[in-house]
Amino acid sequence: MASRSQDAIARLKTKDGQIANLAKDPARLVEILEFNAYGTLLVVRPFSHNHHYWQVCFDTNRAIQEVYKEAAYPTPEQRQAVRDL
Repeated sequence: MASRSQDAIARLKTKDGQIANLAKDPARLVEILEFNAYGTLLVVRPFSHNHHYWQVCFDTNRAIQEVYKEAAYPTPEQRQAVRDL
């Protein structure tokens, strides 16, 4: 069984065809950046021509949001207990 991060990486890599002006070479980078208290932090680095860079970035962020919504991954949260002394 694949971990959630491996599943997310695979899902994100399949979204390449849906992002206009995304460079094929070099291919978009989708990797694990770090592990923290909330879970695994992924990094997605798209490549494109300078004229299209910001639109590709925005479309990539939208693709990340769609992948996480479709996969129904839980939202990381940090719980705190507040006690009145």
